Amino acid sequence: MKNRFLAYIIVCLFFADSCQREDPEPVKPKGLLEVNIGLFMNVNEVNSHLKSTLGAEDFKIIIYNTAGEEVIAFERASEMPAEIELEIGNYYVAAHSDNNSPAAFENPYYYGKSDPFTIIAGSSHTATVNCELANTMVSVIYSENIKSNFTGYTTTVSNSAGSLTFTAVETRAGFFQPLPLSISAVLTREKSDGSVETTTLTGAIASPQPKKHYEIHIDAASGTGTLLFEINLDESTDPVEIVEITGGNNQPATGEIAQGGLLITEIMYDPASLSDTEGEWFEVYNNTNSAIDLRNLVIRKNDSESHIINTQVILASHGYCILARTENAVPGDKYTYLTDITLNNTGAVLSIHNHGTDGTDGSVICSVDYGSDGFPGASGASICLDPDKLNVTEAVIAESWCVSSSAYGPGDLGTPGSMNDNCN
Repeated sequence: MKNRFLAYIIVCLFFADSCQREDPEPVKPKGLLEVNIGLFMNVNEVNSHLKSTLGAEDFKIIIYNTAGEEVIAFERASEMPAEIELEIGNYYVAAHSDNNSPAAFENPYYYGKSDPFTIIAGSSHTATVNCELANTMVSVIYSENIKSNFTGYTTTVSNSAGSLTFTAVETRAGFFQPLPLSISAVLTREKSDGSVETTTLTGAIASPQPKKHYEIHIDAASGTGTLLFEINLDESTDPVEIVEITGGNNQPATGEIAQGGLLITEIMYDPASLSDTEGEWFEVYNNTNSAIDLRNLVIRKNDSESHIINTQVILASHGYCILARTENAVPGDKYTYLTDITLNNTGAVLSIHNHGTDGTDGSVICSVDYGSDGFPGASGASICLDPDKLNVTEAVIAESWCVSSSAYGPGDLGTPGSMNDNCN
């Protein structure tokens, strides 16, 4: 009886122990990942202003699942194993340099992420991360006029995150987080009576873009001031709007504008992302060495439609301006002519005239017959004048025009308010 009882106790303990044990967690199938980091610099180097970044081996690498949750991170790419073991699932890889300052000289910050990919059990996958410049590059160049006529000059570029001051001898490029930028140039000169005269020019870049180089050229004769933004970009970067800041005694030219003083350089007559009644626009270029006020100039189409510009529109020397059907046509500043002008998809003669005596008899400044033989046709893209042909003779020739290839706000192709795509 004693032995039976002992056996009974052993059996109970065995089952109790079995009940307390949890089933072992099943092994989840896994696959292998290899990560390649590529470094792409799309901003062209201007006078060696662009400092080399750290090597890609110093970039931080983070692997996320497609829900955006961090799975694994490596502080430096060089610390990654050749292959990374991951559970089956969907992922992407992000990489960035470890120098994202609000604003700093010679400090390009790079970021990139891979396309989403799937890890399959027992397989190996290679993910490529292309890292590109993720902040805005700015440099300031002072003209010989500035150097000759002013005894002191500085330019401060700032946004909500930080600021940099470009002194008279500053040749480095500044790098900013892509936030709205304000610019203030302070010019000082000593007058003949010994007093010091100060001129301050202010302005803004409302929507600075990453991967873009804004090269600010400051030019002013004694007693006047005009601050122009000129953009030097390589072919792999999108064009950027040219911004003008005026101050001091600078005034727009007065009187009639000679033929060719303004040029029509881009026409969007058939937008795709917006209706024609909302998205039509065209671009005007100031081909003179003085600012021009477009007020009272006359827009005409086929001599059957006309609109007199009824507010002050100051167009900088060698700057661009957008004349649009509605406010929604393009981002940024523009003048709207509303329903007075319609741009035929089949072509029309679009022109700008001086006012004359009553708005009907002024001389022509520029005119483009964009429906004539040889002009390109486009839908969802503007047609644009080659930026190498900004002159009154070539601006009217069909062979000088092509279809835009750069994307802008609403989703169509064009470069409203900035240098056009090259016609190759």
